[in-house]
Amino acid sequence: MSPVSEHADLIGSGVAGLAARVRDGGLSSRQLVSACLEAAAQDELNTHITLAEDAVKRAEELDRHLAERGPVGPLHGVPISVKDNYTTSGIRTTGGMGVLRDWTPDTDAAVVQRLTDAGAVVVGKTNMHEYSFGITSDNPHFGPVRNPHDPTRSAGGSSGGSGAAVAARIVPAAMGTDTGGSVRIPASVCGAVGLKPTRDRLPLEGVLRVSFGFDVAGPITRDVTDAALLMHALTGGETVAPDALPADPAALRGVRIGIPVGDYWADNHPEVERLHRQAAQRFADAGADLREVTVEHAEIGSETGFLIATPEAVALVAELFRERGLGSIEQQLDGIGPDVAALLLSQLGPDAAPVPAHEYLAAMSETVPAIRRGYLTALSGVDVLLTPTTPSPAIPLAQTGLMEHNGRQVDPFPTFVRYTFGISVIGLPAISVPAGITSDGLPVGVQLVGTDHAESTLLRLARAFELTAG
Repeated sequence: MSPVSEHADLIGSGVAGLAARVRDGGLSSRQLVSACLEAAAQDELNTHITLAEDAVKRAEELDRHLAERGPVGPLHGVPISVKDNYTTSGIRTTGGMGVLRDWTPDTDAAVVQRLTDAGAVVVGKTNMHEYSFGITSDNPHFGPVRNPHDPTRSAGGSSGGSGAAVAARIVPAAMGTDTGGSVRIPASVCGAVGLKPTRDRLPLEGVLRVSFGFDVAGPITRDVTDAALLMHALTGGETVAPDALPADPAALRGVRIGIPVGDYWADNHPEVERLHRQAAQRFADAGADLREVTVEHAEIGSETGFLIATPEAVALVAELFRERGLGSIEQQLDGIGPDVAALLLSQLGPDAAPVPAHEYLAAMSETVPAIRRGYLTALSGVDVLLTPTTPSPAIPLAQTGLMEHNGRQVDPFPTFVRYTFGISVIGLPAISVPAGITSDGLPVGVQLVGTDHAESTLLRLARAFELTAG
């Protein structure tokens, strides 16, 4: 991966370091924001759909505030991008959809407001898979997001622009959303940290929703310390502060790490399997207690997620179109990309095969609780679970329709959400952390899964694991 601009080393120093330099007067917010805007403007990875025209003005206001009254908050003056499904006052919001390319909201999403209250400067809206319903970020309206480690490959999705922008040092951090893996997948394949909080941890007002129950907001950052800083700011101090994270891998001594076993967890690219085993050994070498566990019903997590999220997504996009005065979905199908159009048509029109109401209700009332019991039972004897984040490294953009996986052609969408969607279905928190690089130079992440509201535990253990890399 090569830097995208002369400012890459500066931007890559991370949120925590940049915030400290701005507070200490060694760097102005205006300098930093201008560097990010320049990097984004020069970007050949197509990470952003829209840049914030008033970002420099906001940075100058923060510089004056710092000189006269001190910092606004822990993110004072730090530039951050947000996925283009967060509404932003005065900045275009498309949701990655061509039919919304001219919409500029007049209010900020709740998470965006929390970022600005903490002193951050929103510098742009990141590119994404159309309507967040996909994992390639091969957007038919705004172009594909390219992977910083190999521009011929996908950056993952649906928050692909956020993952690529952070990994390529275009911005120090970005917000994504995660319905079935959309923060963790791009973080994994781009070589960043992606945190999916517990379902109810962060507010979703102002987010263009895909699911009534699975959506969460989450940060993608350069490292775990930055993820902790953003979560600490966004939750008003409810999660661990960055200065309370471990400073030594010895913090893993005695920690119980559950390793799910069985055929379901075995269908991985050989390089993913190798790096996952190495990650487990790194935990063990630091003194963690590795225990094999069985996760009952894990194998039906993804199919249950699709069964529930598909009709919900169609209902929510129909509501969005009504709110925006766009008429019915059928009236807008010509302006929607083929994969999302296929999703919508699966529930609409004369040839549709919509999910029957009794199957949806049974999944919600019976299957989801069963999957949740399976994971919680597995977690009952350990502190966290350790799994691959994705079964494969980043795939070529030419394979975003069908991909090659272990000698067969498969659909990328269900393949890449194999280990992430079930966690979203049951609402547990999870974090993807870089585990190493394949022989082809592609990043691979591993996922730590915890119990409800265990973000602080995940961040502590992820930081200690990060430190085992030396």
